[in-house]
Amino acid sequence: MTPPSPLLWVGLELKAGKVPALLDTRAQFSCIRSDVLRYLHQRGEDSTLLPCSLTCLLADGKKVQVENAVRLRVNLLGFSWDYVFKVLDEGPFPAILGLDFLRHTRMGVDLCSMTYSFAFNPSVVGSLSSAKLIGGEEPFFQQLCSEVANFTTITQTHCNNLDWAVLMDEFPTLFTASLGTAKCTPYDIELTDLTPVRSPPYRCAPPKLQILKQIVNELLEQGVIRTSKSQYVSPAFLVPKSGGDFRLVVDYRKVYSKITFDSYRMPSVEQAFEHFAGARVFSVLDLNSAYFQIPLTPPQPPYYGVLHPLWVI
Repeated sequence: MTPPSPLLWVGLELKAGKVPALLDTRAQFSCIRSDVLRYLHQRGEDSTLLPCSLTCLLADGKKVQVENAVRLRVNLLGFSWDYVFKVLDEGPFPAILGLDFLRHTRMGVDLCSMTYSFAFNPSVVGSLSSAKLIGGEEPFFQQLCSEVANFTTITQTHCNNLDWAVLMDEFPTLFTASLGTAKCTPYDIELTDLTPVRSPPYRCAPPKLQILKQIVNELLEQGVIRTSKSQYVSPAFLVPKSGGDFRLVVDYRKVYSKITFDSYRMPSVEQAFEHFAGARVFSVLDLNSAYFQIPLTPPQPPYYGVLHPLWVI
């Protein structure tokens, strides 16, 4: 298992000094902590409060009422914006840059190099690391950077010292060595016409053919797939993973071209949080082979027949 990703920090420059800000793509709006705003006001920062009334959910699931917002002149990498931040009375982070700020500034993030830039001038690049934050001479800003550095160190130490075997023993119902079925509505495939589609198998070198047969046999044993005599046949092939293994992929393009797509609106983050009520376990771990765990309704004939180089499944 992979530990959670590191927190992404930037140094948000204002007239009074530099404030460490968490880059959070899960946040719908950007915010600043009230004690930070009070200090900025004392240092002569233009921080006139604006009327605001909304209820938001923090990362820990706590509901808070936001009653104030403030327009601040902020600077990143030499580029400046006048931007409105919601004011939070509490929270572990001095400031948060949410999706609204990323969209407004056209900010892009490279997680591989832990850097960020802006679409209008991608040649100017900044670092996303608490170790790179410099608070300046003011003790208040130095204290904010120390809080961020300590918080990041504690988080990384906890992740590095986490014993995944102990975690799985503590929550045995959440982990399994075999594939299961996701608790969701079965996906119903409806085609625009009933003319079968067929494709010949892709060529497969003998070494890869053995790997393909092994993967297919494992899926058969786990009940994910079954043998069939479907008139709908799509070819299967292997794609290498970064760790050296292979992933089974099926070319369903001919079937997809006939699917009648459902139109429905994706839920917002707030709507998704509403379903967390009563939940006791929260995790960033993904489903193992998630596509194999999504249930399908049994159409007649089966539209998702797969052509193995040796047989149809």
